[in-house]
Order: sequence, then C-alpha cells, then structure tokens
Amino acid sequence: MSDGASQLVVVGSLNADLTVALDHLPSAGETVIALSPARFGFGGKGGNQAAAAAALGGRVAMVARVGDDEAGAKMRSDLAERGVDTRLVRTTRGLPTGSAQINVDRGGDNTIVVDPGANGALSPEDVRDPVVVSASVVVVQLEIPLDAVAAAVSAANGLVLLNPAPAQTLPDEVLGRIDLLVPNRTELGLLAGSAPPDNLDETAELVGALPHEFDVVVTLGPLGALVVERSGGPRAATHVRAPRVDAIDATGAGDTFCGALAVALGEGWDLIAAARLAVAAASLSVTGHGARSALASRQEAERLAATVEIEPLRLQPRGPRGSG
Repeated sequence: MSDGASQLVVVGSLNADLTVALDHLPSAGETVIALSPARFGFGGKGGNQAAAAAALGGRVAMVARVGDDEAGAKMRSDLAERGVDTRLVRTTRGLPTGSAQINVDRGGDNTIVVDPGANGALSPEDVRDPVVVSASVVVVQLEIPLDAVAAAVSAANGLVLLNPAPAQTLPDEVLGRIDLLVPNRTELGLLAGSAPPDNLDETAELVGALPHEFDVVVTLGPLGALVVERSGGPRAATHVRAPRVDAIDATGAGDTFCGALAVALGEGWDLIAAARLAVAAASLSVTGHGARSALASRQEAERLAATVEIEPLRLQPRGPRGSG
C-alpha cells in the first residue's frame, strides 16, 4: 500500500475454482451430467472477501499462500488487478495452489469440496506481520490452519471479524479475541452445540448461548441477515431483509457479505448500516456465475442498500429450544 498501512487485511485462503452447472445437486451415489462446460475461476473464502472489499473501494491487503504453479501466479495477478495488495501472498514450493470443486444447481444453490493445497501451509509466522498488527479491520476464515487463525486474531490491534467457515469448533483463544462473528445458520448451530436454527427467534436464541461478548451477524441466504448486538449494552437483534434479485449462482455470496461488512465497519459505519450494505452487495453477487463475476461496485451496492428493509426483533426470554 502506498501509505504503508492497510485499512483492511484479509488472512485466509486462495483457491482455483472449477464450477459445474447441474440440473440438480447429486445425492449420495448419484451421477449427474453437467448442463454446460465446467468454468475455471478464482476463489477461496479469503480471496473472495478481499476481492469484494476492493470492489467496494476498500484498501485491502491479502495474507495467504499459493503453490509454485500457474494457478498460483494467476491467482496473485487477479487480486492485484482488482486492487488488492498481494505482497504477503507467499509461494509454497512442493504444494499445489488450493482448489475447489463447486456444483451449482438451476436455483443457484451449491455444494463445494475444497482441497487446501498451499493454504494448509499458511503459518503463524506468515501472519505476525506489521500489516496485520496495524490494520483497522482484520478478516479471518477457517480454510487455513487453526494456529494461523489464532496468530492472526492475537496479532490484530484493530477490529477482528471472524467468518467461522467451514464450520468447526473453536477454542477460547480464538473466540475470546474477536469482535464480530459472521456465521451462517449451520456454523452458528455447531458453535452453539445445537442443530441449525429453524427461524429468526431460534437464531437469536442460539446467538445468546454463545460464549464471550462479541457481536454476531448471522447470514441467512435469501432472507438476508440477523444482526445481534451483544457488546456494550443490552442485547438487541435486527433482521436485515435481502432485496429480491434474479439469483443465478450463490457461490461466494457469504464471502461478498463479509468483505462488504468489513469495508463499512472500517469506515466507521454502525453495525446495522454496515449489514445493509453487506446484504445488498451479497444480493448483487448472486446475479452472475462464480464467486467474483458479479461483485458490486460501491455505487451499485449503496443504491440497493438504500432499499434494504430492517425490522427489530423482539427477543424472547431464554428457555428450552423451541419454546419461543
């Protein structure tokens, strides 16, 4: 970065995506013929979040690892062309760049299988860097080793946003150092030791069962997001409704949400306003194929965000699951 510091740092994964369009997602043992030739693209939760943040005008640096191969070189070039600082994207000899097989059905739903490749070599030493320490916002996900995640949240002095995906249990050394958790319902259920919630009330209830006092924004797919503010005062929950769009491919929508949320928070927006922008950006991202083909510009996202409706949620007294 030209000023020597980054407003936003993403510590995470970079993957070469192979996306296949299907009539429907296969069940166990089923073979499904693709509707069209497979498409190569750039992905990884970390890379997608960095790209989305840069598209919205954020100053972004990426901390990651790629393999010593053509895919890794292309991955670094793509991010650089999008305005992401890639000086901390290191090359790992002897390992391929991470990859992901993405199956997408006609309705835009998907399943994803990831081969970590060089992502698995990202180390605590990689993330203990002045760029991470000085960032106003640090974004981390779980497609990298947990010791690197722990090092990132420990090194950060700015706001720490954790996207706990793919879902896994997390130690207190990680959860105790974050400011904002952004899970989907499946990830929330795992962290709360429960099945995924079925409705907004159950979602808010599970958020209340989480340890520590970080704020939580639960992504809800086409329903938008639920913002639960738990720090600095009484708990408050707000449903941020997603606008209607013609969905083609939901790949990367959650990543776009996280990138947009981080940009807005880094600029000092309050959490509800930031979530409105993030819902708008994520909604626009599903109108194209792949994780990065329909990333919203700042103008597009702000225009749609102005139409995003919010609804305060009346929190029920805590009790047995399903009692509310």
